[in-house]
Amino acid sequence: MKLLPHTALSTAAGGLVWAITGEPASVPIAIAAGVLPDVDHLVDYYVKYVRRDGRFQFLLLHGWEYLLAGLIAYVFFSQEPWLLAAVAGYATQIAGDQLSHDRARWNTYLVTARAINGFRAPRHGGWGSGRAYQSLVESVPFGREALTRWFERRLPEE
Repeated sequence: MKLLPHTALSTAAGGLVWAITGEPASVPIAIAAGVLPDVDHLVDYYVKYVRRDGRFQFLLLHGWEYLLAGLIAYVFFSQEPWLLAAVAGYATQIAGDQLSHDRARWNTYLVTARAINGFRAPRHGGWGSGRAYQSLVESVPFGREALTRWFERRLPEE
């Protein structure tokens, strides 16, 4: 999922938490939790396009396990509005990615499943196509052509 949909969904989640709890800080917290996990793609882009090794895909911040841990923390340990906002924002991140990537298998967003698989890149979905960078390029407000050229120079020879 691209930046704008992640931002919109997490903003809505934060607004809902604000409406329920009365805590206005819920909005920026939900946005942060719904958008910032995508920084983990930078590690994968580095490995694939700088080191030119497409065998691995880590996505260390993308995991249903984190959502479950957040829900458990909220329900059993701390019913703070900030934690509810973080959980709601992250839920939009992980659910949005799972639903928007039509070829993502059920275990694509399980860190434990990827770890058991040695973080080997999946053969399905966009990662194996060599064009995994396109969502990043489409999300930046400027410099798209230069960024596209940079990535394309690093694609493996066919």
